[in-house]
Amino acid sequence: MPVPTPRAALLLAAAALVALVGSGSGAGAVLAAVLAIDAAVLALVLLDAALAPGPGAVRATRAIREPLSAFAPNGVAVRVENLARRPLRLEVADAPPAEVDAAGHRRRIALPATGEAALAYEVTPRARGRFAFGDLHVRAAGPLGLAARQWRVPLAREVRVYPDLRALATLGAGARPEAGRARARGHREAREFAALRAYFPGDDVRSIDWKASARRGSPVVREWQPERNQTVWLVLDCGRHLSARLPDGRVKLDHAVDAALAVARAAALRGDRVGVVLFGAEVQRVVPPAAGRRQLAPIAEALHVAEARVEESDYAAAFDALEARQRRRALVVVFTDLADPDTSALLLARTAHLRRRHLVLVAAVADSEIADAAAARPRDVHEAYLRVAAERIMDEREAAAGRLAAAGVRVESVAARELAAVLVGRYADVKARGEL
Repeated sequence: MPVPTPRAALLLAAAALVALVGSGSGAGAVLAAVLAIDAAVLALVLLDAALAPGPGAVRATRAIREPLSAFAPNGVAVRVENLARRPLRLEVADAPPAEVDAAGHRRRIALPATGEAALAYEVTPRARGRFAFGDLHVRAAGPLGLAARQWRVPLAREVRVYPDLRALATLGAGARPEAGRARARGHREAREFAALRAYFPGDDVRSIDWKASARRGSPVVREWQPERNQTVWLVLDCGRHLSARLPDGRVKLDHAVDAALAVARAAALRGDRVGVVLFGAEVQRVVPPAAGRRQLAPIAEALHVAEARVEESDYAAAFDALEARQRRRALVVVFTDLADPDTSALLLARTAHLRRRHLVLVAAVADSEIADAAAARPRDVHEAYLRVAAERIMDEREAAAGRLAAAGVRVESVAARELAAVLVGRYADVKARGEL
């Protein structure tokens, strides 16, 4: 269907001007003149639309590097090629998903004969998951500039949006295997032999390998490294506890997913086996533990669709699913929030049972705004009430953390932006101390 341009609208407005100027003349003559002008403009519009390029004149492709990274800019490149032997003036508009922020995806381009042009822009996803790009919309003007033809190039496709793996890579690298090697100083529980090296002053004499020293004629000590092929379970609460939206526009679960992937990468680099449990009102997904960097792919695939729902979380179901699959001692990291006394009591009851066999770490995603409100000096009655409410929430969370600690469960209550770095460091400490 032809689309009139502003130039055609101006010509039609000229017909109305003729009617105003000739209003003193006979009405029949004025009406005939106006109809003649309108008919001529309409004929020119139809002619221009017929002469305008059609869908067969261009070819377009869209290049996207998948998976996209959530909350980070991602490049999109649309390539438009002119198949005609004459220059084209086009308006192109790509259709990014509604769940992303995009700029520069609409543009006017001039294509030389049999030439091409690129439309490059960036999208910043506001969430993880699977989203869809639409078709490319193209509008081509006719040679007279009175009409244009528009059509869609079928480029619709689904894309996956993962957490920003580039940012997480720097965190996981902090716990690579080489960083875990330390000189043995007596305690060798859950450690395995790594290598022999020359003795240096200050080394523990108990680490000297006397047989190797006798063969070499000089003191030689044994180096040890944390045991490999141990198991780490990442248990993410996808219920209401991590559904709160933070000032950065992300929900707490987004930061928990980032931290879980950072710990998974650190564990994979150390040769440990990593598994994942996603749960809310019921267990949503279980990724069985496996070793190696290849395990990061199924973990990322499971975590990128994790969504916080406003529902009560069933800790019992999640921990039962874990214990049914894990008999050997493992490190279990539970991502949740110590929101209220009732929920904390349920978490305490289940984690206290779980810690009889496993090393349990509760990673509570703290809210820095509540901490700031609890420490702020109120300026009016409203702010005073806010401070009292914030202090009460902080007291309840501290009390819950204290009860968990008294039951032998480790607790890390950390601001969302620091969660990943703190947990990777805590995992490295567990390995260095041989606590598994």
